[in-house]
Amino acid sequence: MAMKDVKSVKVHPSERDEVKTRYLSFGWEYKDSQEVKTNDSQIFTGRDDKYEYYETQKGVHYVMLNFERDRSRPNYNELKSLEEQYDAIEDPYCPDAPRFITILWVILIGVGFVAYVIPGIILLVLHIIFHIKKSKAYNEDYASYTRKCAEISTQREEILTKAQALV
Repeated sequence: MAMKDVKSVKVHPSERDEVKTRYLSFGWEYKDSQEVKTNDSQIFTGRDDKYEYYETQKGVHYVMLNFERDRSRPNYNELKSLEEQYDAIEDPYCPDAPRFITILWVILIGVGFVAYVIPGIILLVLHIIFHIKKSKAYNEDYASYTRKCAEISTQREEILTKAQALV
């Protein structure tokens, strides 16, 4: 009797086909799936003289995909190695876009306008200059992020192509 690897993966319903295709590319055999969906529910937490209190628990919705892979299949070790390489690739960090208005700037501009209009205008101009500088840095970081995403996507596609060729 052949030994088999078994794997269960919990995914969002919209990702079902994409994840299924990816696992099939690495030699996994799709067995079945199970969709889990629960509704929001209200739980009684207490009462006082006038009111009853309830807590709402959010429902869940996901699909559990079940796969098997025969260890005696051709190219098993290479497929397993490619899958480990694919899983080891980390997504790059996406930088946060700079916010134009923050609480500090609202307070400083407000105080400037209250104290005297000209200092408020000066602060506003300084703020716009700083924001432009931050936006330039953000645009550079974001361009770097998109290049890294494209490289990772290409790398993952190459691995998937190798794995699909072996299946």
